[in-house]
Amino acid sequence: MSELYVPPEIAEVPDDTAAGPTSDELKVGNRFLNLWQESIARSTDATAPLVLFAGVGLLSCLCHRFFFYSPRETYLNLYLFILGKSSTHRKTTMIDIVRDYVAKVDEGLILPNEFTAESFFTCLADRSHGMVFSRELNAWLDQMLGPDYNKGLASSLGNLYDHAHALTRQTQKGGFKVINDPVVSILGAGVDEYLIARLKEMDLISGFWPRVTLVQLRPRPAGLYVSPGKFLLDEGVLARLEEIHSQPGGEMKYSRVNEAREQYAAQLYKEAADLGNSNLAAGYARLEWILVKIAALCELADNPTSQEISPAALYDAMTLVDYIKQYLPDFYGEKMRPDLEDKLATWVLAFIKKHDQGGRLWVPYRTILQHSHTAAGRVRAAISRLLELEKIELQPTPPTNGKQKPGETYRSKAC
Repeated sequence: MSELYVPPEIAEVPDDTAAGPTSDELKVGNRFLNLWQESIARSTDATAPLVLFAGVGLLSCLCHRFFFYSPRETYLNLYLFILGKSSTHRKTTMIDIVRDYVAKVDEGLILPNEFTAESFFTCLADRSHGMVFSRELNAWLDQMLGPDYNKGLASSLGNLYDHAHALTRQTQKGGFKVINDPVVSILGAGVDEYLIARLKEMDLISGFWPRVTLVQLRPRPAGLYVSPGKFLLDEGVLARLEEIHSQPGGEMKYSRVNEAREQYAAQLYKEAADLGNSNLAAGYARLEWILVKIAALCELADNPTSQEISPAALYDAMTLVDYIKQYLPDFYGEKMRPDLEDKLATWVLAFIKKHDQGGRLWVPYRTILQHSHTAAGRVRAAISRLLELEKIELQPTPPTNGKQKPGETYRSKAC
């Protein structure tokens, strides 16, 4: 794990729980997550990383009323996809167990797992909070890469991820629909090789993929499998989940751990700057706020009435985020080579730097688009990626008359 920061209250975490992430070993000090692991071990031999992240996904569903500011309201929902070899890790078993607990606590939080963009929007207009369970990532990708009528699903899900206010849409069959305060989580599982092959077809400019949190599971040694036994809901786990879900929600502050969060984020951006792969760099950049989301979930798991993230909760989140981070270079770097979109982002940044005179001038979007000789959607994706990585900054310009839309200008930022 990163040796960047050790919180002053580390005494809250037993020494034997501070081990860094290895193949099947992942330990945290969180009392609820340890209880969760113990209960799961009575039914299945699922590996520690799978069990822990399934628990985090469960918490993200039940803590749907909580948020923090970054700078606007950011809810604790996650798009969590757990990748590993088929059968050996018990991924489907764990997703079913999480779903069983959610159904027991609040069945209304279970959203459909197969849908079109329009039908999902109509569903959320009636109940705007909940979780999608994807037991097979193959079927999930088929939805997003299927018939033309469903092509807008990926972009709709990308928009839903961090939209804290109302969304509106004119549907063909249901008329005008409004989603008030949407908070959607996803817990999915699949085989990494299949995902890689399909992603070569996926439209990465949709805004969905950068919001996915990938958890890669290492292959398990042969001969270490135990057939699952009968699963029963654990009364202790269920009682705590019901207590968490009964809370009214509200803001989770992180002022006590903000200095540590800033140090961790600075290290992430430093590592991202040296990666040479914009998709990978964007994945690193996202981890700054994934860290806060997981820390808030850990805090609420042990202290359901808490309103502030503690150093112990942040430390556990660092352990989990470090586990996520260690596999990203392999996934994006080795398995997904930089493509045309990566090259376009590099070109856009170079073009802006060439024309902004060291960051003193602003380069109009239309100028960038005209010289790119490529589709506007791909240019937009490249610009969005550069903004997220804080390589460039945006300044809107007012329309010259009432009929035109506001313009956009960009300049490079000193990194």
